[in-house]
Amino acid sequence: MVSIGIVGLGPMGRAIAYYLARHTGHVVNGYDVSDEAVSEAKRLGINNAVKADARNYEDLKRIAGENDVIVSAVPQSIADQVVLRLHELGKPVIDLIFMWKYNEDLARKLVSGPIIIPACGWAPGLTNLLAMAAANELEVVEEVGIHVGGNPVDPKPPLYYELLFSLESTVDEYVRSATIIKDGRVVGVEPLAEIFDFRTWLVNGEFAEFYTDGLSTLLVTLPKYFKTLRNVYERTIRWRRHLEIMRVLRDLGLLSDVETAKYVLSKSLRPGINDFSIMVVEAKGKISGDYAVVKFESVDYAQGGFTSMARLTGFTAAIIADLVARGEIRGEGLTPIEEAYIRNRSILSQVVNALKMENVKIYKTKTMIE
Repeated sequence: MVSIGIVGLGPMGRAIAYYLARHTGHVVNGYDVSDEAVSEAKRLGINNAVKADARNYEDLKRIAGENDVIVSAVPQSIADQVVLRLHELGKPVIDLIFMWKYNEDLARKLVSGPIIIPACGWAPGLTNLLAMAAANELEVVEEVGIHVGGNPVDPKPPLYYELLFSLESTVDEYVRSATIIKDGRVVGVEPLAEIFDFRTWLVNGEFAEFYTDGLSTLLVTLPKYFKTLRNVYERTIRWRRHLEIMRVLRDLGLLSDVETAKYVLSKSLRPGINDFSIMVVEAKGKISGDYAVVKFESVDYAQGGFTSMARLTGFTAAIIADLVARGEIRGEGLTPIEEAYIRNRSILSQVVNALKMENVKIYKTKTMIE
């Protein structure tokens, strides 16, 4: 029997543990430095949840010894340290945030040893898989766009937004330069320099979107397989009123650096529990000489005691961990989920069908344009 360990039992980690315990036959072990997080995991039925500090090497050695596959759901500040140490200890690792910002030098060092699946949550993660699958439907690929965003169902002033993941990662979206591919070149763009209209049939509302730095490994993998590709980007969807206010804060210099932005936003942002998540992943190009668009679309809402953000992030990571545990995903060293898909195309249907078990529905369309 395979043992899967979850390091970090915050909202995302608990969702991972819940999914694995409910839908697989694996032994599920949970670890967190917080007594409260351990107790909450046990309340969800994760009886093998215990206290451990991922920053402590001896604790990580114990975790590695107790598990065949490990999912890291620790904070961004220690994710790299935890993943690299677990890799050195010889264990396959799936991580939610490792390589969110693609590091070519580090990637070159991780070509062997147990598999590491980086940035494997919702976005990046599920979006990477769908982006590669959408592009694969076309004969000539010209553009890949990812449109994603989690938002409160009932947005309230002054910011019309709530914290759906850590403050640190939230601030990053507005401060850190976004890396995209534009006209065939990798370029950096300021997140709030341009705000775009966003409309979808999935949900009613006044939305807008802005460039964010979530392409991760797609910056390398998509151009590797599709030489005609010209544009690749991720944009994050927000209630329009929220982005209008954030643009004003930016213009006033209140988002000029991470620490300033954290101070300003921490005054108004509070954790949210009633959220919804929109996802539209699209590839544009040609089939038999005609223009075509392939889309994967989804909307999800908080339910079952989990925010939508935790559901999509945690359930995706759990499904990938299960596929690794069952040998459906294989590899050595750094293996982005979209690369795993290229090696085994059945991964797409397995992930989509597994998400359906928790009422996450993904709609696919292919439209020919004359």
